[in-house]
Amino acid sequence: MKNQTEELKELLYSEACNAIERGWTIIPLSLSSKTPLAEWKEYQTRATTIEEVDEWFTKGAPTTQGGRVELFNLALVTGSISGVIVLDCDNAEAEAYAKKKNLTSPIAVKTTRGHHYYFAHPMQGKRFANKVGGVAREWVDIHGLDLRGDGGYVVMPPSIKTSDDGTPTHQYMWQVAEAHSFDDIAEYPWKGTPTEIIDADENFSFDALDLSSVAVATPEQSLTIYEQTENRVAILGRKLSDGDGTDDWMVRYCGQMVRKGLQGDALIQAVSKYYQDFFEIGAYSEQDTKQWLLTKMRSAQDMDRRNYPSDYDDKGIRKGKEVVTQEREVVPHNRLVPIYSNVVDDLLQNLGDEPFWADPIIPEATITQVVGFNGHGKSYFLSALLTGLSSGAESFGPYEMGKPAKVFYMDYDNPRRTALRRMKDFNKTFGDTNKHFALWSPTLISPEDGGEMDLMSQKGFNLLGEWLEVVQPDIIVIDTIRNAFRGLEEASPTEWAKVNFVAKTIRNKGVSVVLVHHRNKPGEGGLGREAGSTAQLTDVDTQVFVTQVYQDKNDVKAKAGLYDADLTVFTTDGREFTPYHYLMAKCGNDSRIMMVTQISFGKVRQQTELHQTHYIGWCENLMDGKRFIVSTMSKKQEAIYLSTKEGINPSAISRKLKVPQYEVKRWLGINTNDD
Repeated sequence: MKNQTEELKELLYSEACNAIERGWTIIPLSLSSKTPLAEWKEYQTRATTIEEVDEWFTKGAPTTQGGRVELFNLALVTGSISGVIVLDCDNAEAEAYAKKKNLTSPIAVKTTRGHHYYFAHPMQGKRFANKVGGVAREWVDIHGLDLRGDGGYVVMPPSIKTSDDGTPTHQYMWQVAEAHSFDDIAEYPWKGTPTEIIDADENFSFDALDLSSVAVATPEQSLTIYEQTENRVAILGRKLSDGDGTDDWMVRYCGQMVRKGLQGDALIQAVSKYYQDFFEIGAYSEQDTKQWLLTKMRSAQDMDRRNYPSDYDDKGIRKGKEVVTQEREVVPHNRLVPIYSNVVDDLLQNLGDEPFWADPIIPEATITQVVGFNGHGKSYFLSALLTGLSSGAESFGPYEMGKPAKVFYMDYDNPRRTALRRMKDFNKTFGDTNKHFALWSPTLISPEDGGEMDLMSQKGFNLLGEWLEVVQPDIIVIDTIRNAFRGLEEASPTEWAKVNFVAKTIRNKGVSVVLVHHRNKPGEGGLGREAGSTAQLTDVDTQVFVTQVYQDKNDVKAKAGLYDADLTVFTTDGREFTPYHYLMAKCGNDSRIMMVTQISFGKVRQQTELHQTHYIGWCENLMDGKRFIVSTMSKKQEAIYLSTKEGINPSAISRKLKVPQYEVKRWLGINTNDD
């Protein structure tokens, strides 16, 4: 004879299978609360599989702590992923309002205090935001009326509600009206209020993108809600009243206080003070005001539990977060302080020398663009350079390395075998990167872990934010722009503004961004330039051109490369060589040169003497297959060589290299004030 637990488990399993057949996405919930057992964000963009359901009911549902739970409740993930929007009526007032406004449907669930009414998601490229009664403008006076749309979930039958001691007190039950079935949901699309919708992928605005993990705060966002309200009241010349967005201000403040960790009396005190400081008092009764504030605080707490489930235990109680007891003191001051010439020296001294990851082509917290023709080795060069950097190499040919950087390389172009072999070869050359070099590729990452990432879509942009939060890189590489931003109209300045927005947002967080881009096919007049509008350079700090050098004229013509015989490399003693002959001598007799590339770079927004061209030879040892590079020297390397090996003074080095003497002295570590 089956016990109650076994019977419930069978009912839950049956309903879970039915939900999958209907095309719904479901997640497991804690029995003791309405919180998901594990992180569920991925289920907002992908469907639950029957294999997952089978695993939940045989091995247990996974938790954030790494364990498994045998018995659990079920929740439906609402929104376009399931094609369902649910109106939650939690009391008699909400039920009456829903019936009055014709916001009920024949597909419903009996909850503890009311009903869930199921509607079809209108789709059509739209996302419907979750709304909470008593907070949403359209429902500001209606408490207990919630909308669960995109990014939401609702408890689903036959889940149960239990008391503190675990005793079942209610079971969620379907109430399908006579002569109706679940198929009829399609005939009841959501048409009610609130009317606020969020544009989906094809219509989304880059101004509303969510990349909170890497986004820099705007001047407005850098202020607390308290300070923002203070500024608003100052502009109005009076306290906030009806028509000034009082609901929005209070919702935002409550949300910020809950995120900071305020609970209980501390939260009530902070919210009450905020109300007294900035809101017109006396428009409503003391009791109505108290109830309004309590509703806002409860709504903020409920929203925080839904958005950050891992911060709460199975009972919905905040876990181990620091509780802030009071709002920080606001010190009046003038925030509009420009920089005048009298402080420039001090500011520059405080900043110190410009920091580089790879000097001088990848400065810290900047945007670098690497450009080249297909097949000319731009990705190969960049992968090798950054593997060397992440492994702790002191230099890479002519480039000085900074401290080991954490690199997130997004390889959109290469097939999986090429990507993996390249990674293996570079690890053999430079040694272990100690997990400082992280490779992402749609050919290597499973759909469950993100898969494809189109940065022209909101989904892809948000997924990028998740990856950056996981990896926490110092440098991110997007290789290539054309494949990362699908459908990019390269001749359009407006389209390039989207690419610039993504890059600038990440850069402003302190992460260096490297964008890999294709060059146009060469025209009759010679080599082509980078593809697209000049708007692509709006936020680029450094541009690097990678071009392959060939010894055969036919290859030069066919592949739009450079002819070795037309190029000259000078040694420190003034001798002339072609790049191949110069690098072959460095490569050695036991090795061969597989490829020679020209690396030319310069600052986009800065006139400088350091617009240099270098040549790199990609070599392979014929005895053990190990790969390594040889290269021409940078002007800094030449200056050091001429000083230490040949004893030439800075003045002569300056004339020989055609570099300012102060720059030579800086390279040699000579104080420029010592003359």
